[in-house]
Amino acid sequence: MNRDLKATAQVLGLRDRELRARLRELRLLTNAGELLIGPRTEGRLFVDPRSRWNKRFQTYSHYGVVMTTEAGVAWLAEQLGITVTTMPPRQAGSPA
Repeated sequence: MNRDLKATAQVLGLRDRELRARLRELRLLTNAGELLIGPRTEGRLFVDPRSRWNKRFQTYSHYGVVMTTEAGVAWLAEQLGITVTTMPPRQAGSPA
């Protein structure tokens, strides 16, 4: 499951701004919040291109969202010194 940085921050137990600041320190994000593509991010982080209709200009506005893969969440946790525990999936019909 791919997550945006806000959801990744929640998994890691950080605030969104704190995660982005730490990613800038690791030189994974630019000061503008854009992903620096390189060998360290391949298969871990990527940019999801999106667009929305802009009523004022009667055209689409295009932008990119930085996303994290499952492998990327584990890798970021390791880079940031955060312990992440995983739970086995619940079986269907078992009590909550």
